[in-house]
Amino acid sequence: MTQQSLDIKKILKEKKRKSNLFLSLYYWIGVILLTIIYGIRVTPYIIGKKAEETHRIAILWGRAIAKFTGIEIEVYDKEKVYKDGPVIILSNHQSLFDIFILYSFLDISFRWMAKQSLFKLPIVGPAMKAAGYIPVEREDRKKAMQSLFEAADQIKQGKSVIIFPEGTRGKIDGKLLPFKKGSFILSKKANVVLQPIVIWGSQYIIPVERDKFFQRVYPGKVWAIVCDPIFPEQYKNMSVDELSDYIREIMEEKIEFLKQKEEEELNKMK
Repeated sequence: MTQQSLDIKKILKEKKRKSNLFLSLYYWIGVILLTIIYGIRVTPYIIGKKAEETHRIAILWGRAIAKFTGIEIEVYDKEKVYKDGPVIILSNHQSLFDIFILYSFLDISFRWMAKQSLFKLPIVGPAMKAAGYIPVEREDRKKAMQSLFEAADQIKQGKSVIIFPEGTRGKIDGKLLPFKKGSFILSKKANVVLQPIVIWGSQYIIPVERDKFFQRVYPGKVWAIVCDPIFPEQYKNMSVDELSDYIREIMEEKIEFLKQKEEEELNKMK
């Protein structure tokens, strides 16, 4: 067993997260079946290229999976979600479950910015394309920058998007990874409201365990908090790096707040 696996097991034990092969199989079979069901349901909208209808089905799919797993999601300051125009939502990224968490409580029309390879997946890929989600080519810097500028134009026309500034999932300790500059180049180019959202606890639900035959699921509770919207006039004089540092500072502060909430919950269980 690797040192990473030992660290994961230790942390999960401290967080009172348990799983087993059969429970994980049950969850993944359910996720696959729900994906097929909603995939069938969304097919007419994919064929008809109806972006908003396709996105609504995606939201129902995400909420159905969140409900099926029975994982409790507590959201703070949901009323702060900006609804008066296009917004760029910047969220930390702890696990695959983050997608379902965000689907579960965001009640605005939005689009994901996601890596190009996800658009090649069966069922999910065609639905993402039909919904107007925005692919980002990471391997080619020139194409990546072009996709950012195209996304900025779409945002200016009224389309809200969600971005994970870290670019990939973090580690089991939940600490923020270095931010990619692209998210903040896009933010400066689009010049719209920015809104950080912070998630905590999802890294324990689906941690990356490379020695497992397939990914285990560890049920429990997760937390999310919606931060205050940041208006263009607040960051217009910031450089890309300064804006990145500013958003990071906000997220780290909220992570500490949610960690405290988690500790309070764990103390109640003792």
